[in-house]
Amino acid sequence: MSRLQPPRGTRDFLPEEMSRRQYIIDAVRKVFSSFGFEQLDTPAFESWELLSKKGGGGSEVKDEIYYFKDKSDRELGLRFDLTVPLSRVVANNPQMKLPFKRFQIGKVWRYDRPQAGRMREFMQMDVDTAGTEKMTADAECIAVAFESLRKLGFKDFEIRLNNRKVLNGLIEFVGIPSNQSKATFRVLDKLEKVSREETVKELGRIGVDESAVSKLMKMIEVKGKPSEIIEKTKKQMGDIAVAAEGLGELEKIAALSKSYGFDRNLVVDFSLVRGLEYYTGPIFEISVKAGKKVGSVSGGGRYDNLIGLYGGKETPATGISLGIERIYEIMKTEGMFKGAGDSCSIFVVSVNDSVRKNALEIARKLRQGGVSAETDVMGRDMRKQLEYANKKGACCTVIVGPKEVKEKKYTLRNMKTGKEAKLSIDSIVKKVNCSLSQK
Repeated sequence: MSRLQPPRGTRDFLPEEMSRRQYIIDAVRKVFSSFGFEQLDTPAFESWELLSKKGGGGSEVKDEIYYFKDKSDRELGLRFDLTVPLSRVVANNPQMKLPFKRFQIGKVWRYDRPQAGRMREFMQMDVDTAGTEKMTADAECIAVAFESLRKLGFKDFEIRLNNRKVLNGLIEFVGIPSNQSKATFRVLDKLEKVSREETVKELGRIGVDESAVSKLMKMIEVKGKPSEIIEKTKKQMGDIAVAAEGLGELEKIAALSKSYGFDRNLVVDFSLVRGLEYYTGPIFEISVKAGKKVGSVSGGGRYDNLIGLYGGKETPATGISLGIERIYEIMKTEGMFKGAGDSCSIFVVSVNDSVRKNALEIARKLRQGGVSAETDVMGRDMRKQLEYANKKGACCTVIVGPKEVKEKKYTLRNMKTGKEAKLSIDSIVKKVNCSLSQK
């Protein structure tokens, strides 16, 4: 009989891998909380009406998500991001104190072609701020992602910054009709995945004039430090109102970047589009420089119309997301998990059957003292228990025999060094906790 596999684009995470993923989640959650963001959770599936709202996901999103009907013939879909559910929550809670700063860590689903760093089921770690138009909120979201990556050990990464208002102004500047703007953005959003030549051909196929394509490609190749790019572009497109507004917002974020500590990593990149239609202002992505290329590990932007679209009061909002799948792949390839997430788990070994109940009691006392402790549930002899403890990666074993029970002192063996010491339960707890605090 053939083995049943998980559905295409999904995967199982065995304990060692799950431990490392949890290390990433815990580290990022601490950074999120340190900036004053509070945790929210939302359903895995939402109504099709919500997901398909024009300006949100749009009706064309049906081909890109897991869409289905329940037994009552209601149209539903698995959430494709965490921003749309957040916008629904804010729209449904008008009494909410603003700004509402939330973080959410959870799975999302997209019906994409599975590839390196991109699965159909994946986890996102988001922070969003609703209720302010100030660019401080955008800069803070970038700073949260920046500090999260630093906390995980990343040192060399690039923060790309653009603005949908600048892109709209750019469309006007090069002479592309406004009714072709969405199609143009969709083509440009694939620029990292396809060649320049293919992009030019695709723009021609959707009807963009050849001279406009030439001007557009020249403009989107502009990339560099904000101080250089923004002033230069103001001189070129400053008379286009929407572009001037967008450039002003980029200028404010750039000015705040030094206070938040990410100014050296920041570049303005006019090729950055970000495909989702709900973005209205600044957009940003973070890529890390590593041997394994998986694309950006974080991205987001401002979406001032989304909450109003879902029936709430018009409420400005901005946010950023970190993708655990890509972060994990890079950290694994670069050997960044050495010691990460390590904890001391003790295996309590019974010398013989007469002390098995004592071993259970000792393990319970160790857990009460804050130490992870495991005992044998297979009825194995001492040798096989030690072999199992070694395979499980236990940092120590506590050996329990009739003599130890009588003396109330147990043999603590370091499984890496082989060193042993006879200690009371309280002393074992103190010693293990002390060694953990020094890591």
